[in-house]
Order: sequence, then C-alpha cells, then structure tokens
Amino acid sequence: MISAALAVLKTDEQRNELSDFYEENKGRLYSIAFERLNNQQDAEDAIQETFLEIADKPEKFFAIPTHKRLPYAVIIIRNIAIDMFNSKNKISTEQLNQELETDTISLENHLFDKIAHDEVVSFVNRLSTAQRNVLMLHCFFGLSIDETSQRLNISLTSANKHLTLARRAIRKFIEERNRQL
Repeated sequence: MISAALAVLKTDEQRNELSDFYEENKGRLYSIAFERLNNQQDAEDAIQETFLEIADKPEKFFAIPTHKRLPYAVIIIRNIAIDMFNSKNKISTEQLNQELETDTISLENHLFDKIAHDEVVSFVNRLSTAQRNVLMLHCFFGLSIDETSQRLNISLTSANKHLTLARRAIRKFIEERNRQL
C-alpha cells in the first residue's frame, strides 16, 4: 500500500523506518480515516496520501522524535480525510442553479418569483457551509432529513438545527427584499 511513498525516499534506512512505522500504525490510521469517510476504499486512499505526504518531506518526519510521529501522522490523516469528505460532499453552485431552474422550490414560492434568481443563489452561497449543504440536500434535492444527516455524516439534531437556521435566514432575506420592492 505504501510502496509509492517508499519509492520516493532516498535511503534504505528511511524506507525501512517508514515501513516499520506503517506496519505498526496502519490499523490506527485506517480507523481514523474510516471514522470520517465511512468507506473502505476512501480510508485506504487517505492512508496512501498520508504516507505520500510524509515521503514528500522526509526530513520533517524523520526530525520528529519517534514517540511524536504517530500524533503527526494522525493530524495529517485527519486533514486528508476531512478534505476528501468535503470534496465528495460539496454541492456546486452549478447544481444549485440547475435545480432552481428545473424544480419548484417549496420555501416561500410566491415570494421567490419577485426576487431575481441570482440574488437567491448568491444569498444561499453566503449561508454557512453546514446550513447550505443541509438546505440543498433536503429542499433542493428532496432527501429526507434522515438521509441528509447520513449523507453529511452529522447527527439528526444537527441537521434539523442547520435546516431551521437556513430557513429562518432565507425568510428574513425574502422579507427584507420584499420590503424593498
């Protein structure tokens, strides 16, 4: 699994040391990645990327005392897993634009007609990432709140909270915009 990372290293000593580190810690690192990604292949990819990153800057890794190398690798794999999760679950503005053009939006439909499409998209893009993701999956893509919470790997309570906050923000935006018309 880490053969590509080992091939990058310059000395046999570094290769052996990194290989031993991998063998000792692969289970722990896999657990951390799988906990965030919920997918075996993605977790294995995260481990591969972690060791490629370590091999890319071997002087940094080998300068760390042996007992501090695992925490260093844990930080790397957590960041990689988070980035992988976010990139897989990111919903693009283009998808939102397509959905807004083709679907009828249940939230305040009669008021949306008065507001330019671009203004709504712009406002939704300014919501927090969590609110935007829950809103789009639930309202625009028609997933149940349970499906939405599972897809985003958040609790049902959290998904409901983000949806409520997003709806309040949209209502407030619509009311303010409607007063301007």
